[in-house]
Amino acid sequence: MKTIRPHNIVIVGAGIAGIACALALSKELSPFVPDLQITIYERHDILSTSGGAINLTPVAQRHLAQLGVLDELDRMGPEGGADVDAIELFSMRSGRSIGSIDFTDHKGEGYGGYKGRRVMRIILSVAMLTVVERTHNVEIVFGKKVVGGEEFDDSVVLKFQDGTEAISDLVIGCDGVHSAVRTQFVDADRPAEYTGLSFLQATIERDSLSSRIHFKSSSLNISRHGSILASYCDRDCDQIFAAAIVQFSQESLSRYRLEPGQDRATQHRIRCALREEIWGRFGKCGIPCIREIIESKADWMLYPVYQVRPGGRWCTNRAILLGDAAHAMPPRDESASYALDDAILFARILARYRSEPLAEVFDAYESLRRDTINHAFKESRRMWERNREMGLFEGRLKEWMMSFHLKSHESEREAAWEFDANKMALPTPAPSEDLVSLNSFLRGRTL
Repeated sequence: MKTIRPHNIVIVGAGIAGIACALALSKELSPFVPDLQITIYERHDILSTSGGAINLTPVAQRHLAQLGVLDELDRMGPEGGADVDAIELFSMRSGRSIGSIDFTDHKGEGYGGYKGRRVMRIILSVAMLTVVERTHNVEIVFGKKVVGGEEFDDSVVLKFQDGTEAISDLVIGCDGVHSAVRTQFVDADRPAEYTGLSFLQATIERDSLSSRIHFKSSSLNISRHGSILASYCDRDCDQIFAAAIVQFSQESLSRYRLEPGQDRATQHRIRCALREEIWGRFGKCGIPCIREIIESKADWMLYPVYQVRPGGRWCTNRAILLGDAAHAMPPRDESASYALDDAILFARILARYRSEPLAEVFDAYESLRRDTINHAFKESRRMWERNREMGLFEGRLKEWMMSFHLKSHESEREAAWEFDANKMALPTPAPSEDLVSLNSFLRGRTL
C-alpha cells in the first residue's frame, strides 16, 4: 500500500470519541504535519442533548485534562459536574449498604490527582466544542449524514445525504453504536443489537424531595427487578440524575419511546406509562428518597441499550472505527474512558507511524486494543446480567454476590484508575527495506 503522510483527515461523529480524536490528532500530528486539516462531520444540525449524565472516572478526567477539556469544564461553574469519591451501592429491599466503587485511594486522594465526576453529557460536549473552536486546524460541520463512500489508492470519498462529498487521506468513524461508517463502509454485516436492557432516565430537583439523601454524591441502588442510579450531576448538588436500569422487551420499545412529531396526547400517555413502569418495578423500595423519586411526576425518558459484538472488522484500507462505532458495549463505571483511550492511543500511533502505510498503523492500533476491548465487553455483559428480572431467592443471592464481587475486584479497579494512554508503550514501526539494506551496507563497510 502506498505510504502517505496524512494531512487531510475526516472524522465522522461529533460525540466524545470524535471530538477527543480530533483534539488528540491535532496535538500529536501538528508538529510533524504543518498543513494538517481535521474536519468532523456530524449528522445532527446541533450537538445532541440526549444521553443524560455520564460518569467520568479518574482515567477519563486525566485524559480530558491532557486534551485541555477539563479546565474548560471547570470554568463552567456548578454545571461542570459533581465530584464523585465513590459510587455507593445499596439494597433497595432493605436499604443496607452493600459496598462501593471507589475513585479515591485508602488516603481519600484521587489517582494521580483525579477522582470521579458526574456531569450532563451536553455540558461535556459544550466544553469539548469550546476547545475545538480554539484549535486552528480542526473544524466541525453539522448536518452531514453519511450515506456511502468509496476508497481509492490514495484517498477516500465520503458521500452525504445532501449530495455533497468529502475527500480525505483517512476517514475515522466515531459515529456511535449505529455507525453509518461501520454499516455502510467498513463492516456492513455487523449491525448494532438491542441488549434487552434499557435506561429510564430523569433529572429531579433536590429541593423537590423531602427525604434524607442516603448517599454522598452517587449511588447505585439494586433490586431483583433491576437497579436505579441516583447521583448529583452539578457541583452545588441542586439536581439529581436518576436512571433505572431495567429489562425491557424489544416489542415494548416502540410503545414507550418519545419521538419528534408526536402529538401531546401521545407524549403524555407515554410519560404516564413510563411512570407506571418505574412504580411497578421499584414502588416497594425500602429507601425513602428513592421511593420519593419513583413517586414523583418526573418526565422519564426511555433509552434502549445497544451493543456491537466483538470480533468484527475495525478498518478498511483508509478507514478505521473508534469508540462505540467499533465496540459499543453496555455502559459501566468507566465507559467514557474507552472512547478517550481509543482517541489518544490512535493519535499517538498515527504520529509515530506517520511515514508508514496505514495498514501498519491500523495493525499496531489493533494489537494494543483488541484484547482490552474483548475483556471489557465480557465484564460489562457479566455486570449487566445482574439487572435482569430475578426471583426472590436469586435477588438475595445477587446482593450477597455483589458485596463479594466488589471486594474481590478492588485491587483490579485501583490499577485501572492509574492508566494513562499517553504513557502506554507503543509498538515500534518495522524498519523499511531501504533502511535494512543501508544498515547491512554500513555493517559491511565497518567490517
